[in-house]
Amino acid sequence: MRGIRHIGYRSNVEAIAELVDNSIQAYAQRVDLVSGFADAGQATRPVQLAIIDDGHGMGPGMLRLAMMWGGTHRENDRSGLGRFGYGLPCATVSMGRCFTIYSKVRGGKVHAVCLDLDLLDAGVYLAEGARLSIPPARPAALPAFVSEAIARMHPNGWRSGTVVVIDKLDRLHWATASGLRRNLIRQFGIAYHKLLAATAIHIDGEPVQPIDPLFLSPDCALSSLDEDRAQPLEPVTLKIGLEGGATGELVLRYAWLPPTFGAADKSRDAIGLNANARFPILKQYHGIVFSRNGRVVDVQSRTPWTTFINNDRYIRVEVEFSASLDEAFGVTTSKQQVSVSQEVWEQLQAAGLPKAIEHLRSKVRAAKAERQRAIGTGAAPIAAGTDRGDGHPDQPAPSRPTARGARESQSSAADARLGGVDPGTALDALLSRIDRRRSAGNGAIANEYDRLMRGWANQLSRISGTKPATT
Repeated sequence: MRGIRHIGYRSNVEAIAELVDNSIQAYAQRVDLVSGFADAGQATRPVQLAIIDDGHGMGPGMLRLAMMWGGTHRENDRSGLGRFGYGLPCATVSMGRCFTIYSKVRGGKVHAVCLDLDLLDAGVYLAEGARLSIPPARPAALPAFVSEAIARMHPNGWRSGTVVVIDKLDRLHWATASGLRRNLIRQFGIAYHKLLAATAIHIDGEPVQPIDPLFLSPDCALSSLDEDRAQPLEPVTLKIGLEGGATGELVLRYAWLPPTFGAADKSRDAIGLNANARFPILKQYHGIVFSRNGRVVDVQSRTPWTTFINNDRYIRVEVEFSASLDEAFGVTTSKQQVSVSQEVWEQLQAAGLPKAIEHLRSKVRAAKAERQRAIGTGAAPIAAGTDRGDGHPDQPAPSRPTARGARESQSSAADARLGGVDPGTALDALLSRIDRRRSAGNGAIANEYDRLMRGWANQLSRISGTKPATT
């Protein structure tokens, strides 16, 4: 059990998503996460978490089964989000040492079953013959903070549903309820953006707004934040068959974004306080977004043909696949990552994915060039995402004064090659590219670049009459 607690969720967000998946599959119209606080304690750090839904609920027998690892009536189901029956117990113990499931079916009464890891350690769950046995479900009253929340959320009555309460929280990644709420709202908005129309999700009373990571859906938040709009390519739908008999459907969606898409003030780069609410999503969901049955499960920046660098934040790609292809996409039990098989990569290549990515890149490059022409090259800032050659477009280096006197005439040819870009900025880009190449190379290459840079530094010191810097 201690090993299961370390199953490897990236954060509490992915663990709680397992419980939300169960609620959606139970046909819930509303799912709430509610924080419980200690009496006379701080109203910032929760001591309990409850996930409440109004789905079909579970009877006492199924309730006890749901607490067990592998306990599910949806074994190998490919129609929804759940499949194995591991999500509920794994997710709960990854955050706390005790969890209780309350549930009722329509017309029935609330029953509950509890698993406390401290009691398990003490041998309380030992039955005859030294066998471990989870106790049966019994009639129960809901905790006060849950009853109060249900009264607010369901004023006409809570007819059926399930509540999972997690106690003895010792593995929360955010110290306050507000920190957890802020991260859940943003990441759930993206993960469930295609499903929120059928199932509303609220975090401590605040509704989760859908956010399309491609920014193409006009009904989603941030798509119409300002005048900039995502530009789509035609989506591609294909049915594939794989070795072993698996068949399924893939949908490829594409978009490219204007170079000012992440900036608040469109005349400046998306840096620091000038980054708008879209920019964190551009950074976090950078690469190919993978969705399974409508739910975002992973994003990957490496493919067999290309690697997404920072300059590619303004191209957006999504691969949505049906659960019948889980094995080909290497979907993990926790549904938080994929491991795409070579056979699927070949199918995606045949469907034109590499060409589409290059086409999107060309669109973004053309848009950046047009922006530079529009604002002029004399004092123009580098557009957000412009390729400076170092893979870090949102951190442009400060300008440096150009050399004067005789060196001005010597720089005319270089100026022509730079296309009018400030030489100081161009020098920073070159140095960054050299440093990146040195870091990525083997020992011999790194040593050669080090010798080159030391020689260059010594030459500069002779010109300026200063002592060379050491690195």
